[in-house]
Amino acid sequence: MSGVTDPLEGRSFSHIENVIYLPSTPSTNDVAKAIVEKMLAETEDLRPTIIVAREQTTGHGRMGRSWTPLPEALAVSVIVPWPEGPERVRLPVRAGIALARGLSRAFALEVRLKWPNDLLVNRRKLGGILVEARANDEGEGWAVVGVGLNVRGTRKDLDSRGLRDATSLEDAGVASTKLAGVAPLSALLDILDAPLGEAGKDPLPEAFAAVSAHGPGDAMSVMDAGRSVSGVFRGVTSDGALRLSTRRGEETIVSGDVVLF
Repeated sequence: MSGVTDPLEGRSFSHIENVIYLPSTPSTNDVAKAIVEKMLAETEDLRPTIIVAREQTTGHGRMGRSWTPLPEALAVSVIVPWPEGPERVRLPVRAGIALARGLSRAFALEVRLKWPNDLLVNRRKLGGILVEARANDEGEGWAVVGVGLNVRGTRKDLDSRGLRDATSLEDAGVASTKLAGVAPLSALLDILDAPLGEAGKDPLPEAFAAVSAHGPGDAMSVMDAGRSVSGVFRGVTSDGALRLSTRRGEETIVSGDVVLF
């Protein structure tokens, strides 16, 4: 471990072998990606690693969008093996399912997954997930799973910041004892200390449905490569792509943003 006043001193993990604690960094995902690039360039073995930041100054989400965290928000990135075969494309949704399930259990909440990567409570955003992956010439790959999670912030605090669509563990009513000290971080690390690529051995359509923020028949609009697609939610495919019933028939959307649901 590294860093000053490391809150993870003495912490042991089942699957994670390296822990890097940083008092402040622009982006934990960028740190993780730099580690992956260095190890691949030097053809060195890379062990599952977690990067934890006390403060993240310029975090980002999917498609390069910025993410401005609340004070005391958690920023964690975990480097995990990128599964081979079909599970490679399934990893982002698998990770989202694992986090929705784990956070629900840890904080006695109903955390739902907005396709493909937003964690919601009562339709407000609690956190987000960004998965970035890289493979070498031999096909061996590593993925970086970044998680941002709002811990503190009352409804008044959030509204005053213009974050009416956001929530936090505090705003969602989590007991103060579960928000004290390193308790939220420990709970998040317990969830991430697992082979996320294997999260939920259930077929993806069923596993996603169990935590989905969308219900069968819900009207949705999705931005997909600059075009807007509107239709009715029909679940996800076996690879985690969104199924949307439109006037032109069913469309399968591999990567996009749900802008209305």
